[in-house]
Amino acid sequence: MIQGETSRWWVPYLVVWQFIAILLLMSWFIEPTRTAWLSVDDLVFRLFNDSLKTGSDSWRMLWALTNHRLFDGISAGMLVLVFMVSAWRNGRSSWCWHTAVLSVTVIAVLIGTRIGHLIPVERPSGTMLYNGVFRLSEWTTAFETKDISYSTFPGDHGMVALIGCGYAFHYLGRGYALAASIAALVIVLPRLVGGAHWLSDELVGAGFVGILVLSWSFYTPVADTLVAKTDRLWRRILHRK
Repeated sequence: MIQGETSRWWVPYLVVWQFIAILLLMSWFIEPTRTAWLSVDDLVFRLFNDSLKTGSDSWRMLWALTNHRLFDGISAGMLVLVFMVSAWRNGRSSWCWHTAVLSVTVIAVLIGTRIGHLIPVERPSGTMLYNGVFRLSEWTTAFETKDISYSTFPGDHGMVALIGCGYAFHYLGRGYALAASIAALVIVLPRLVGGAHWLSDELVGAGFVGILVLSWSFYTPVADTLVAKTDRLWRRILHRK
């Protein structure tokens, strides 16, 4: 568990990760990597969609339920729970600090969302693009389930998962990062299986945004400074009470 405020800049690492992020994003726009990504997207989409076509009703219901809006809150709650368990295990004296880390994580996610909206890509989901596909939303009418998207890139769920995992790894340690990774998989997988997102939405789009946000968070004083200041703010608020 990392605490404290630092003013150190890790410029070489920052530059390297910006370069990696740009290369990753450009791989989606230029050949021959663009065709490779499209081929992989098509393969993964059809693999999952075929599993829904030939799968049992229990299999279909699993993914219909996990693509419900309510499950988005549950899966995000699993990620928050990782921070809460760490706070509980480290005692009451760490609660303000953990709350500060979680608050800064949310800020990082919101910034990432804004960055993602700036990427000039408009791409519909495979369930809208292809004919003859299995749609969970047509299979069940008992409740709404999301299996289409008019603009899939970058994957918001993947971005949230990656940034959350990055902050858990940096501040909580490897054990909690593993738990966060499991929560991240639960966040991302339903949209892939249901067909609302492509694999490249998560690997390229969310990966690009996540690398930018995490590298600027941890190879500059930004995250540590915000956590330290937010920690002090929470302590002042609770002390007044």
